[in-house]
Amino acid sequence: MPEIQVNGQLEPSITLINCKSDNSYPLVLSIPHSGDRYPDDFKPNPNLTFELLDFSNDKFVDELFEARNNLEISSVVANFPRVYIDVNRHQHDIDIEMLENGDEWYGRTQPTGKKTGTTLFWSKTKEDYNLYSRLLKNKELKERLAKCFVPYHQSITTQIELQKKIHGKVFILDCHSMTQFDSKARGGEQRPEIDIGNRDGQSCSPEFTNFVAKEFENLGYEVAINGRFRGGEIILRYGWPEINQHILQVEIRRDLYMDENTRKKSGRFETMQGDCKKILSKVKSFVRQY
Repeated sequence: MPEIQVNGQLEPSITLINCKSDNSYPLVLSIPHSGDRYPDDFKPNPNLTFELLDFSNDKFVDELFEARNNLEISSVVANFPRVYIDVNRHQHDIDIEMLENGDEWYGRTQPTGKKTGTTLFWSKTKEDYNLYSRLLKNKELKERLAKCFVPYHQSITTQIELQKKIHGKVFILDCHSMTQFDSKARGGEQRPEIDIGNRDGQSCSPEFTNFVAKEFENLGYEVAINGRFRGGEIILRYGWPEINQHILQVEIRRDLYMDENTRKKSGRFETMQGDCKKILSKVKSFVRQY
C-alpha cells in the first residue's frame, strides 16, 4: 500500500477492509473525505488556523460508520484530508494557475471547480480563505495522485470486482458529511439533515435509493434525494446499475454530530453513530436479498 509521511513517520494513505469470503455481503463503503493525517509535504498557508484548514473535511464520518468493522463490510477509507487531494474529483480537474509551471503539467486540465476553489487540489477553504501562499510544483502534485488518488480508486475497483465475482452484484455507499448551511453563493439556506444522491436516478436501482431514504426517515431524519448533492466523481465512476453495480452518495449534516467551527464532537455524536450502525445493518440485509 502506498504511504504518506506524517510527522516524520510513514503511514498508509488509505485503510482497506477486505471482506471477500463466501459469507460476505455485496456491499462496499467508500469514505473519501474524513482523513485527518496531514502529510508533511502539504505546506498550506501558514496563516490558516487548523479549524479553517480542516473546515472542508468530512470530519468523523469514518467513526460514524465504524460499525462496518464488526459487520464485516468491505470498505475503503482515505487517511489523507480532502484539501490535500480530493478523490471525489476527476483526475483532470486541475487549476493550472495553482502551479509553478502549469503549462508543463503532464496530464489534461479540465477544471470544473476553479471558481469555487474546489478542484482536485483545492485552493480555497471555507469559501474565502486561500489554502496556499505559494505556487505548487508539478512533481509534488503528481506524487499526491500516485500515492493517494490512484490507490483509492484502484482499491474501490478491486472491492467492486471481488463482490461481483462472488455475488454477481454490488452495492456501494459513498459516505460524506455536509455543512448545515449552503454556501453564500447558493443563498446560504439550511440543508436537509440527510441528502442522498443518485445522479437523478441513474447511479442505482430505485429500490436501493428508496430503501436507504426510508430507513433514515424511520429514524426521524429529514431526508432529501438529490436535494443539494447529486453525487460527484465517485458516483459517476462506479454507478452502473445496467451491470448490477449500484451506488448512492449519503450526506449527513454535520451539526447533527459535531461543532463545525471548533471541529469537536457534540453530545449528539453517539446517537448519530448508533443510527449509522442501524442503517448499515438494514442495508446489509437489503443487498443480500435484492
